Amino acid sequence: MKKFYLLCVSIMCFSAFIQAQAPPPKFLNEIEIPPLITNPDAYDLDVIQTVHDFNPHAAADPLNGVTTFAFEDFNNPGTTSILGPTLIWRYKHMLTPTVLNVLDERTTCHWHGAHVPHYADGGPYQIIKPDSLWAPEFQVLDKSATMWYHPHAMDLTYRHVQLGLSGIIIVEDPEDDAGDPDDDLLAAIHDTLPTVYGVNDFPLIFQTKKFILDTMTNRMEIMSNFGFKNGYEFMVNGIIDPYMNVPADMIRLRILNGDGKFSFNFHFDNYDGSSFPAQMIATDAGYMDKTYQLDEILMAPGERTEWLLDLSNRVGDTIYIKNMVSIIPAGIIGDGPTTGGYAADRNLLKLIVGPSSGIDSPIQSFPIDLHPLETPPLSDVSRERTKVFRKGVFNDPATGNPLFTIDSVLMDMMVVNDVVMLDSTEVWTLDNQTSNGHPWHIHDIHFWVTEVIDAAGNMLNPDDYPAIFKGPKDNVLVQPGWKLSYITTFSTFGVADPTDPTNSYMYHCHILPHEDKGMMGTFVVWDGTPVGVDDPNQSVISMKVHPNPAQGVIYMDGASTKESTLRFINLNGQLVKEMSLPAFEGAIQLDTDQLPAGMLIMDWQTHEGKAISKVMIQ
Repeated sequence: MKKFYLLCVSIMCFSAFIQAQAPPPKFLNEIEIPPLITNPDAYDLDVIQTVHDFNPHAAADPLNGVTTFAFEDFNNPGTTSILGPTLIWRYKHMLTPTVLNVLDERTTCHWHGAHVPHYADGGPYQIIKPDSLWAPEFQVLDKSATMWYHPHAMDLTYRHVQLGLSGIIIVEDPEDDAGDPDDDLLAAIHDTLPTVYGVNDFPLIFQTKKFILDTMTNRMEIMSNFGFKNGYEFMVNGIIDPYMNVPADMIRLRILNGDGKFSFNFHFDNYDGSSFPAQMIATDAGYMDKTYQLDEILMAPGERTEWLLDLSNRVGDTIYIKNMVSIIPAGIIGDGPTTGGYAADRNLLKLIVGPSSGIDSPIQSFPIDLHPLETPPLSDVSRERTKVFRKGVFNDPATGNPLFTIDSVLMDMMVVNDVVMLDSTEVWTLDNQTSNGHPWHIHDIHFWVTEVIDAAGNMLNPDDYPAIFKGPKDNVLVQPGWKLSYITTFSTFGVADPTDPTNSYMYHCHILPHEDKGMMGTFVVWDGTPVGVDDPNQSVISMKVHPNPAQGVIYMDGASTKESTLRFINLNGQLVKEMSLPAFEGAIQLDTDQLPAGMLIMDWQTHEGKAISKVMIQ
């Protein structure tokens, strides 16, 4: 009797677990390929509220006619009801996009992965108010990559992405011989790979959304103000139960994990469940050094990868893109434990192979060489930094739950966390001291991972992890206990004032609720110009400092007939002390006991002008 009772309990528990999992997909809806904007003079986007059908196969489904946000092509209204059109950028072209906010709340438009000036980045400082237009101007300095765009307003990023605001950017290869050896190589790659959008080159945006009933309207709406762990729908390009018709050719898939919090462990399967030999060709920021046949790819929110699938002579076959949840490492949000068992191994997208498009591929076998890695040499490194991920330094005032932080501080729009020198090469180490994985994204630059030490203290072999080490990145998953190091150069865009937070770029966790709750920081790229000296409206006055180095006291020679302000700023751009000085002429004695040791910038501002000097405090 006891054995029978235990058996019944086991069956009941197993049944409850099965019911808690996401229902299997039906693959009834053909996905939509986002429309293109190819004219660089017509990147005119409207941020709109609209309605979308998530399950168009079933007209009466409550998941149709749901209120969504979308980026809409101003010149082709009505072509998007979720997400946004795909933008085609070309290297060295000048762009003048416009983004009109038609919503009744603030937003931004961040070009994720783009190397652009800080004022064109679309981060939290470039707010677009309701009924306002943002019109940055910048040159495309990125080559051959799949990027994306999405909102980045402080505290609203998760809400806006969940409601539908995301879109793909394709930085196209050079097609003609431009005389530059690198352009010639990229042109050759272009001639080798599938490049016909929507025919053999497809963008796929994987996301989840949870729908709840609005009792006031009796209509379903997207849960956008709070996170969730179960009861959600998987979707591709904004469609649930999705399939896609593809030709019996070599095809290219550009995969974006555009989700707000969940990672996916993608696996390519034949119809019989056997593994399909998919070839990875690109990471976030561009081509890998060669193609890699991988059994699966763990992709965190914000990451992009590109793939080749050879479907030649496979008319009538079916290929599945599967989420292998059962082998996601522990602590990665989106696995079974973090979703209460809701996420399980399941197919996410069905590819139905139809007739050939007639486009032949020159590729006969794999691997093929692509683009050499452009990792900066370690001999160029001028500084190393470590960013530490922690949990529980602060609690959420609304819920009391512990928050995640970078370097034990929360995001402050009025603070510059790091200052880097223009054209400097640095190594950053990301030390994850939490039990969750965090996808790190840094704006402005691309980086190359140089070393990973796992939670057990073992160094990963780069040859075993090509998706991490063998291509340029701007978004990388730092697993629990990992110490991940990368190298990068901060080039092109420097500013004169490293103390002004509005000159900042961002770095942050791309799990958007973590970002919105403060797991984000800022950095400024400083061109080295003394602060304020290049201001045409401010005169440069005389100031001499001695002794230098100084200990205990310092003397500043100068003159001011009125009260003035002296600021001491460290090399991270942070204000360490500010004092008011009385009118004086000659030398004034200053106490240095309250100043930190090291190099400081003295920024003296008077009614007559401004002076800058450096002083070493011992």
